[in-house]
Order: sequence, then structure tokens, then C-alpha cells
Amino acid sequence: MSLANKYRPRNFDTIIGQDHITGILKAKIKSDKGGNSNFLLFGPRGTGKTSCARILAKAMNCLDLQDGNPCNQCANCKTIDEGKTLDYVEIDAASHTGVDNIRDEIISKAVYPPTMLKKKIYVIDEVHMLSKGAFNALLKTIEEPRDTVAFILATTEVNKVPETVISRCQVFNFKKVPEAEMVGRLEEICKSEGLSYDDNALSLIAKVSEGCVRDAVKYVDQVSILGNLNEENVTKFLGIASEQTIINFIDHIVDKNSDLLFKEIAKLVDQGVDLQHFAKQVLMFLDAHLFDNIDLYLKISEQFGEILSGIRNYPYPALIYKIVLHKYIHGTSGSIVEPVAVEKPVAATNPDPVQKIIVQEEKIAPVQAKIATDSPSQSTDLWTRVVARIDKDSLQKSLKDLSSISSLENGVAHIMVINKFAQMALESHENRNYIEKLLSEEHGSPIQIKVEFQSKEDFFSGMLG
Repeated sequence: MSLANKYRPRNFDTIIGQDHITGILKAKIKSDKGGNSNFLLFGPRGTGKTSCARILAKAMNCLDLQDGNPCNQCANCKTIDEGKTLDYVEIDAASHTGVDNIRDEIISKAVYPPTMLKKKIYVIDEVHMLSKGAFNALLKTIEEPRDTVAFILATTEVNKVPETVISRCQVFNFKKVPEAEMVGRLEEICKSEGLSYDDNALSLIAKVSEGCVRDAVKYVDQVSILGNLNEENVTKFLGIASEQTIINFIDHIVDKNSDLLFKEIAKLVDQGVDLQHFAKQVLMFLDAHLFDNIDLYLKISEQFGEILSGIRNYPYPALIYKIVLHKYIHGTSGSIVEPVAVEKPVAATNPDPVQKIIVQEEKIAPVQAKIATDSPSQSTDLWTRVVARIDKDSLQKSLKDLSSISSLENGVAHIMVINKFAQMALESHENRNYIEKLLSEEHGSPIQIKVEFQSKEDFFSGMLG
């Protein structure tokens, strides 16, 4: 049995990421007030709609409810699970689109009372696929609800469901499952199955799944064949890139290094990475770190939007990457490029005032009073306290373990960073002022920062002294 089927939710409490729905349904089942028994569940695929429909069907018929959940042990629950009753019917609207299907399988039978269960339940999956005639026939049935019949409709495209049908249902909007909850669920499955895994691998699977639990569990099932669920096996099996690869790729764009960028593209192709999905990975990464350097990241995001558009209409994705990024780096064909500083024209007959202005600009830089140099341990402790106080998650993540104070003298803290994201985050005007404020508060005197990029080897050797 596949892991997706083995760990399919069997009660409301095991559906993850949809507490806003399951709580209401449990309360409704416990209250047992009857009323409207037509439900419309909509949202992205793999978020629990069909599982919830089956659980709801069992809960409405369960002989031994457990706090609003079906017991899964009584005769009614087992009968539904085993598909041994005509009182519970699941229909895939994608293959039963016509009015004849609805008339033969639902309308003609819904008028009769249930033979085994308390309620007849009709679950129609992908209901938006029904024809106009089928919807009209269904409407006549659901607009006159019976206490002995319930309709549970599920769809990924609620905009295609007629308003007349929607208005006669209790509507529940399923959301994409948050990454943290997804990782937690995958950890439970791995521990239950005795699978070896690392956190980065599960986090990567959760990101790739884009909120779809079914896909995430399926990927765990597939990658586990290789033995260890680590980041290397996940990227290899699923044809995706690691986060470090994404960081390196964006670094090359920021550095405007076409040679390294094109080599990285060739490497992705050789590794079998899906370039369309890689573009989506980059966009998700930029979105998560957008406020580290909003202007630059928006410009880069526009290029990847153009790449995705080109890939859909062109058979050679790698070439699309090269064309779009080459234009961006070299500022050709109207692509967005970083502004270039241009000197103001100055009359040749009066050069002295120009020199005077330049000298004055150099003098206006704030000069701090002489402050005793902090020891390395004091600087490290100071920076640790500052990073801990940062209330911007993306900024804190960019700086934690990737930056340090190399020296603090004369009111200037030299901040060493080992990747471009940390450097750009600190060099943005807003973040610089914010960090300088925190440093000054923690140190007890005004502090300015100077940001310097450093290789990983030098950075860690400096940390070790």
C-alpha cells in the first residue's frame, strides 16, 4: 500500500492545515441540529477535500461518535470504508459529466430512503466538470433538501460552479497547507515508517509540494526507495535544485557574471533539473527574502517571470534563460537594469567650486568620538544580542550564522558576511538604519556599520581565531 493511502486522514483531527473547517464540521456533527446537508468543499488539489468528504459522510452516519469524529469501528463506518453500501456513492464528475449520468446515478435514487445508513450520501468530486444540463438537474434535487440525503460537492475550480448551486450549499474554502505543518506531518510518517531523514530534505519536499499534502507524501514514498531521505537524494530524484544552488544562481545575477551564470545553467541541465520548476523555486525564494532588498529582488523577479512566459512558448528552456538574463545583465532590449550614477556637467572655466564641493561631501560623514576597541569576544556577544532582537524574520535568517563583527573601533562596526543576500540586506538604507539603532542601543553609544563580503573559508577561520 502506498504511503498516501496508508496515512490518508480517517478523522477530522488528522486533516492538517484546515482547522478553520474541521472545527466547524465537528461542532455541526455534535450539535446534530439537521438543517442544510449540502456541502461545497473547494480549494487547491491535495489539501484534503475528498478525505474530508469521506470523513464527513462517516460522521453523519456513525453509531459511536468520538467528539465529533467518526469512530471508524462501528458497522456504518466500516460499511462506508469498504464500499459495501449503496447508500454511499462517490462520483467523479470528470468522467460523469452528462445529465444522464446525474439522472441515473443520483436523481432517480435519491428519492428513496437509505437501506443501511442513517443518511444517503452523494459525494461528487470535481463537480465543476458537470455540464450545464447536469447542473440544472442536480439543482432541482438539492434545492429541496431531505433529512435522509446529503450532497458533498468538491472542486478545485469553484468559479465554474453555478451561483445557484453554491447558494444552496454550506461552503468551505480549503487552503494550501503551510510548510511548517507539512514538515511536521512528514516527520510523523517517517518516524512511523522507520525512515532515515534530515530536516532540510523534508523542508525541500514541503516547498516543492506547494501546499499539496498528497504530493508531499508521494515524494517521501518515492525518495525513500533510495534509502536515506537526505537533500541530495531529494534533489536528484525530483529533479529540483537545492537552496544553496538557488543562492549561488542569484549571486551570479547580482554580480552580473554571465560566464558563471551560463555554466550554472548548463550544470542544471546536466543534472536533469526541471528549468520551469527551477524558475518557480527562485521566485519563491525571492518572495521569502523580498524585503532584504526589495528594489533589486523585484527586478530579478521580473526576469524570471519573463523566463516562465518564454518557456511556455519555446521548446528550449536553457536558451530562454540565457537570452533573458544576458539582456538583463548587459542592459539591452529594454530590460530593467540598475541605475548608473551620472556626474552633473560642470563648466570648464570654474573648476575650483567643484573641488570645494567634493571636499565638503567628504567632511560631512559623521565622525564619532574615540571609543575603546571591543575585544573579539565582546563583539561576538554584541552581534549575537543584536541578531536575536531583529523582528524581521527574513532579515534575521539572512544574518544568523552568516555574519559577524570583525572589529569595533571609533564607533564603526565592521560586519563580515559570507553571502550576497546578507550583504544586500545590510546595505539597504532601511535595514542599515535599523541595525545601527539596535547596535547603538546594545553597545550604549552611537554605532555605524561598514559591511564587507568575505569568503566562507576566511569567515570561519576568523571566527575560530
